[in-house]
Amino acid sequence: MRKTDLNAIYISERVQETLRPVSVSALTAVVAPMGYGKTTAVNWFLNQRRQTEAAVILRVNIYSDNRFIFWKSVQNAFAAAGLAALAGCEYPEDASSAAQLMDDLCAVLAGDTPCYLFLDDFHLLKDEKAAKFLCGLANRLPANIHLIVASRNNFLPKEEILRLGHRLHRIGREQLRLNHTELAHYAHRCGMDLTEAQEESLLRSCEGWFSAIYLNLHSLAERGILLSEDADIYSMFTAAMLENLPSQKREFLAIMGLADEFTVEMARVVTEMPDAEEILLTLTEQNAFVTRLPDGKTFRFHHMLKECAVRLFARLAPEKQDACRERYGAWYEAKQQYLHALTAYEACKDYDAALQVIERDAGVPAVLP
Repeated sequence: MRKTDLNAIYISERVQETLRPVSVSALTAVVAPMGYGKTTAVNWFLNQRRQTEAAVILRVNIYSDNRFIFWKSVQNAFAAAGLAALAGCEYPEDASSAAQLMDDLCAVLAGDTPCYLFLDDFHLLKDEKAAKFLCGLANRLPANIHLIVASRNNFLPKEEILRLGHRLHRIGREQLRLNHTELAHYAHRCGMDLTEAQEESLLRSCEGWFSAIYLNLHSLAERGILLSEDADIYSMFTAAMLENLPSQKREFLAIMGLADEFTVEMARVVTEMPDAEEILLTLTEQNAFVTRLPDGKTFRFHHMLKECAVRLFARLAPEKQDACRERYGAWYEAKQQYLHALTAYEACKDYDAALQVIERDAGVPAVLP
């Protein structure tokens, strides 16, 4: 009997072919609803480029529509790659500062080494100026620089699509969804050989939707049955991934679902669970929706898991919710992540602590998300 491995990565030959033009395009827009494997596909492509081209990879994860937090993430990505171009630069608020930033970026990144800048979950930013900035930047980029933007929503203005022309590569839901043959190959890669009837049922109910297929395979491996065809995706996720977890692990997910990214140390402090590291590592090994980031120390939840975790958190007693948010606020404050601290303190109505954060953050605009 073959070993089941539901965390197996599967990138079909068709999707691999779809990704090849990324390396010759100024801007690649990957647009599809949640759960179609946008991030997985792009990360696979970038890992391939790192191995074959020794490329520079810049990853920016977007977690909210707060542009100051977004800009900090961009600066951190550049700093992690050893590039000081954005250190001390402010978010471009007007056309002239945006144009100057475009010129600076092109000058810094130009060269013989391929460079890929990947912005994930762009739909969360909700800033039309940011989309226009990226399009303007793409029209100026040297040939070695490639922007990749993943979003659930179409973010490209029609006039920008025309202006970009052949410099734009678009990947959508149709390219990412699994067909009948690919579904069978994916299941086999996971260590599961489906019957013809099961394949037909999955294809009919999931319509090639990667995450829904994954959740069904998880249910089949754990319970021996596929999920109900009329279940919504969050009900599917809860049934397949959360209902059978021990209460401590469910509470861990509920609490840490409030964080965008977190370390073992943060999880231990915020949850007050001494065995937080063991719980987290177990979840990471068993669950493709808990991911360890490239630095080896930081973790994040897939948005599907995060959404379900937030719903679990809402079931906790109000006093327990407030205590958790207090610990979040204290953690972020100690790490000088003042915007996150303010958000946590505001949520639990600890306005004295919020004012203290504002005072400590003197000289820096205190803009709540």
